[in-house]
Amino acid sequence: MTADDSADVLSVTLAAQWKQSVDPRVLGFAVTAAMNAATMQALAKQVERPTVEEPPTPPVPQQDGSRITLDEATQLLDAVQADLDRFMRQVAEVTDRPVTVESRGGHVRGTTQRGQVLDVAVDPAWAHTARTSELEQEVLEVLRALRAPGADLARGPRSPAIAELTALVSDPNALLRRVGLLP
Repeated sequence: MTADDSADVLSVTLAAQWKQSVDPRVLGFAVTAAMNAATMQALAKQVERPTVEEPPTPPVPQQDGSRITLDEATQLLDAVQADLDRFMRQVAEVTDRPVTVESRGGHVRGTTQRGQVLDVAVDPAWAHTARTSELEQEVLEVLRALRAPGADLARGPRSPAIAELTALVSDPNALLRRVGLLP
């Protein structure tokens, strides 16, 4: 298994003669162990070499000098709160309960919770007769799908309302002018 420094799975490769050395009934255990080892290796690399990400550049606030009314400010804050509530529900769904995915072929199934792969199950009868490339593809599909829910959320909450509020507070003087506290 090959994974990048973020533990995103890039490829899955089975040993050439795996069918002679591994019982298809325990193949899922081997995949689970390899995925968790790749995740731990990625975490170790991140600890050794923390990456400093540039915060996204907030959109430029309106330069037209228009005032923000109390109603507009309240609507913006309500929209931001709704977006944050929605984001927190999504985070809770990903972290608080196991997520199970199945390959399109239906031969591989995996479960994850809190970023850890709990289980990968491979249909042993199919694994015994399937081409290695088919097996690798279905395992790769499942492992990528298991990483997908948390990966998107790791970037944090994003929405037009959050971007607008970020733009407003990024320039305190412009904000004070827009709310009428500065000329």
